[in-house]
Amino acid sequence: MNKIKRFRFSIPPWNMPSDPVKAVWWFLYWLLQLLVQFFWLPIILMMIYETYSNSLVGGVFNGIVSGILTLFVGLIVWAVLYGILVVVKISTGISHAVSDMKRMQQQQEEFLRQAYSPLMGSNRAEREGRVVEGTITDLEEERQKRRREQ
Repeated sequence: MNKIKRFRFSIPPWNMPSDPVKAVWWFLYWLLQLLVQFFWLPIILMMIYETYSNSLVGGVFNGIVSGILTLFVGLIVWAVLYGILVVVKISTGISHAVSDMKRMQQQQEEFLRQAYSPLMGSNRAEREGRVVEGTITDLEEERQKRRREQ
């Protein structure tokens, strides 16, 4: 596989949803993936720049030390971005699993309603018509009435 194909496969696919709110979150997630994938480029460029500029001002040793420090700072920033990406991937996976479970439960309830509705009665209006309205009485009052009657 040549270098161009490898470079193309390292870029996350562009599958933006049509919903505007989902599209914003999807784009931020895509951009985070892109940053984590290609953060080595700014690290190397800043390392070269720091080494060159500090070696002109303070000498070769200071240039090399500042380049190494820039490398460490860049790696720490990359590790933080990678950690954020891992947390986002895990939370996205959990939210997808929860939404799939809710959808499956709703489909199961609809199926059971359709399958057992002929056995339960003719229609919902008749079942709701059978409800008897009453009042809630105090149990202590009922006991006192029974004692008086005896």
